[in-house]
Amino acid sequence: MVNSREGFSDADLQKILEQAERIEFERLQHRTTIPTVFIKELLDSPPNFLLNRNFFDVGYKDRKRISIIHELIEKIENIAIEDCKELLEEQGYRVDFEKEESIMYRGLSVHIMLSNKDIYLESKELKCLNFHKLCDCISLKAFARLYFESQQYEASFYCINLVGYVFGAGTNEVRGDNDFQKKLSKSNKKKANKRWSKHNQTRPEKKKLYLEIMDQQNFTTFAEAAEYIKQHIETDKKPSYDTIKRWLSQANKGDFS
Repeated sequence: MVNSREGFSDADLQKILEQAERIEFERLQHRTTIPTVFIKELLDSPPNFLLNRNFFDVGYKDRKRISIIHELIEKIENIAIEDCKELLEEQGYRVDFEKEESIMYRGLSVHIMLSNKDIYLESKELKCLNFHKLCDCISLKAFARLYFESQQYEASFYCINLVGYVFGAGTNEVRGDNDFQKKLSKSNKKKANKRWSKHNQTRPEKKKLYLEIMDQQNFTTFAEAAEYIKQHIETDKKPSYDTIKRWLSQANKGDFS
């Protein structure tokens, strides 16, 4: 026999609700071996004050310039969120880590230099020491947050690890082939293709066109070709520079899907 609401006191109902919330929280935690609370604490790592200190030539007492730099970093963060969200939505929030253009791609800085030149010039005026590396860190932080919000905690933690390497290492090139990459890419590729099959219908034609342009213009790198296409062909907001570059690489490998 099912008990009616009258059979429970307010305290009993509150206890049931709390228990349900705890079970759901534990269920989410056990979707990954990494506690979600721990990941959430790392989403803002490295914090903006460290980005400020490491990537700009500014004294710690120059509060006015520090404040301006913080505002600049926030502008870049807003662009990164929008840019990364576009990439993840295109892939169904499932990125193939095994391909050359994985979540580690270095495209945000070039995108800003082309589409938001004022921000790039401002960074130079503020004596940014390494604009490309700064943008790498900010874009990976954006990926980590977006993955976390979609409850893909392994991918979020992976991005957190990557941003740590980019921030701390003396190189801009961060690559790492590991079991996580291979396992995640294999399980997600099929889902992404199915979810975005309608969107993919325009890809083959675009990829062929981009590759033809690259050959005609005698470009030697995908970055050069993508920059040219973005400036002269694909002048609208979408596809982005990074999407064009990724499609060029895929087409060059014979992938016109």
